[in-house]
Amino acid sequence: MKSVTYSKFGTAAEVLSYGEMPSPSPAAGEVLVKLAYSGANPSDAKARAGSRPGVTKPAFDVIIPNSDGSGEITAVGDGVSPDRIGERVWIWNGQWQRAFGTAAEYIALPSAQAVRMPDDMSLETGACLGIPGLTAAHSVFGGGNIAGQT
Repeated sequence: MKSVTYSKFGTAAEVLSYGEMPSPSPAAGEVLVKLAYSGANPSDAKARAGSRPGVTKPAFDVIIPNSDGSGEITAVGDGVSPDRIGERVWIWNGQWQRAFGTAAEYIALPSAQAVRMPDDMSLETGACLGIPGLTAAHSVFGGGNIAGQT
């Protein structure tokens, strides 16, 4: 599959490479998503640049960046309903604590991290939901009761 990777910290121009890698296969409890869009967030850029305090080298030998994205489920691992094949989904935390994120043609990840999208939602919108959407939800709902507030 085509993918963008890095193996050391630095600016995008210095460390990102474009090339071919083997396509992943879904493990038990996982789905394989053919990605249409990859969403890049400040946290993805900070991780690639090596700007996280106390982190002196990448956690994996080769990293496919980006945590958010959207696409279609093309295969499922053991324990996941085959009915999910063909679902349009948005991805969250694709590269969090994992080597391979969404800057590729495919990603295999836990089924719960591939969320079914409404039929009328664009894949572009879906790729923007992950970290930004979850941050907004936690900001609004994580601080207690919001009834009657605007």
